[in-house]
Amino acid sequence: MRNDILSRILLATALLIVAVPVVASAQIYNRYDPYRDRDRYQSGRRDVHDAIMRLDRSSARLQTDLYAGSERSVLGGLLSYRSVDNSAIDEVRDFREAVRDLRAASRGGFDLDQSVDQARVVLDRGMQLDRYLRLRTGRTSVDADLADIRSDLHRIAEAYGLSVPY
Repeated sequence: MRNDILSRILLATALLIVAVPVVASAQIYNRYDPYRDRDRYQSGRRDVHDAIMRLDRSSARLQTDLYAGSERSVLGGLLSYRSVDNSAIDEVRDFREAVRDLRAASRGGFDLDQSVDQARVVLDRGMQLDRYLRLRTGRTSVDADLADIRSDLHRIAEAYGLSVPY
């Protein structure tokens, strides 16, 4: 009789040891967090805001790199001249203007519903700029700036649900 009571107590203790973590984990997984979706929404908007700001900075660096031009030596290094591609600078200027319009229309990247058209313009101008400069310069600083711009264009396209063909 005494062994029967002891075995029942041990069985009940073992069940409690197993049952308590199962019940506790079920409560954690079934809990509804009303702020979870809002935090994800705010995080996505923050990413777009940061991407727009990085696009503006990258395009400013690109414009500065293009203003520097390329220097060439003539007559065995006696003379040198610098050439600046003004049409490339105009392309970058148009792209920067489109990025600024997007930033203004989207209130810094936080109101995406009102700025889909400006996002399309930025993506189109960005692709046009990339095609124009990809093979023309051959300088690593310009290539690095273009890579940064491409990355941020992909992030913006993803946030707006648009596609970038490259």
